[in-house]
Amino acid sequence: MKSLQLRLALGLFVSLCSVFIIFWWLTSSSIRALAEESVAEHLEHDAVSILAAIYTDSVKTIALNSQQIEPIYLQPFSGDYFQIISNGQVISSPSLLDQDFALQALPPGETNKLYITGPKQQPLLVMVYGYNKLERNITIAVAEDLSPTLARIVSFQYRYTLIALVLLLLLIITQVIILRSGFYRLTRIARQIKALEHGEITQLDTDVPQEVGALVQEVNWLLKLLDQRLQRSRNALGDLAHALKSPLTVLKQLPHEPVLQAHPEICQVLQTQTTNMQNMMERVLKQARMAGSGPTFIKFDGRQDIPALIKVLQSVYRDKNLTINFAPTETTTLLIDREDILELAGNLLDNACKWANSTINLYFYVDEAVHLIVEDDGPGVSDADLASLTQRGTRLDEAVSGHGLGLSIAQSIVEQYDGQLILRRSTELGGFYVEALLRKVEST
Repeated sequence: MKSLQLRLALGLFVSLCSVFIIFWWLTSSSIRALAEESVAEHLEHDAVSILAAIYTDSVKTIALNSQQIEPIYLQPFSGDYFQIISNGQVISSPSLLDQDFALQALPPGETNKLYITGPKQQPLLVMVYGYNKLERNITIAVAEDLSPTLARIVSFQYRYTLIALVLLLLLIITQVIILRSGFYRLTRIARQIKALEHGEITQLDTDVPQEVGALVQEVNWLLKLLDQRLQRSRNALGDLAHALKSPLTVLKQLPHEPVLQAHPEICQVLQTQTTNMQNMMERVLKQARMAGSGPTFIKFDGRQDIPALIKVLQSVYRDKNLTINFAPTETTTLLIDREDILELAGNLLDNACKWANSTINLYFYVDEAVHLIVEDDGPGVSDADLASLTQRGTRLDEAVSGHGLGLSIAQSIVEQYDGQLILRRSTELGGFYVEALLRKVEST
């Protein structure tokens, strides 16, 4: 169970149910105990009245003055009974008729409480008292039917249970409201993290609960630090490019010097290498932008960005009069660094433009992953050479301008999004086929 809110809700629910069950048991037990104490007190008063009504009618026996006895003890099976024991003599109340309690005599001053089943299966509370009167030991047992008392207790328990369940439900609803309001700010943090991932914000809001305030501040500090490092890296590369621009310009002018004109082979090598150096420097600067695929990326819209890229490449290779076919699908807006996908598409298209004779097909669609497919009608690549193409600097034809970094950079970008680069011969155009598969990308 990973949800903290759910764990707290279940914990509070179990706690509330446990407390209510304990209170219900304590209240019911207390009510029954109080009711029985009240009955026992009433029975004690009746026992004193019965004791006062006892007199001796002979030396060995005692008698009872029925005029001093409560009328309830005279009615058969009324629920109120008594029994007197003295020297083996037993006097039972008229309400018992011919039944008795089968009790043992008690010494004077002792009291005993019993629960027995009386006539008509009545649950009886029996209080037994030991007395000494008329110079003899007398045991008086007074009993009362608990059925009416138990019925009132059950009625009270029913009402109490109903009220308790209503209160429990209200408390549970209150706890849910409190938990949701308390976790609302954490939910807002989760939404902000999602917005941060999509590049909509650059920092998390610090108006958060105290318990997570330190975590939010630490995340903001890390974001700021990464942004500063990325900016310094880009600035350093920009400074490096600017610093190399002047020496590189001087080197490119050397083949035109009169001293070197007499050595055309040296001039050719020098011109080729300086051109390669310039192209390589531009490639490295583009590759450096891959570090920006964190929280500060721009959404990529294939319906707008890819046609613009195609237009630029057709302008660069206008002497070849290439036809680049591209039909965008409906879902082509991606939550991905725009620079990454443009760098990937640019490298693959640039490679196709170099080798194509007249036609290039570009497919870009999204299903469970992002698919970018480029194929041309050029000479293609043999199966033996396919494995070495993504190695850095590999070139199969030195006559074609380039420095062999295109596919290796594409491979680096694809791996960054947990994807793969698929290379083979095109079945449609007969030339080179490359498919870039990106998996860790969300579409909108």
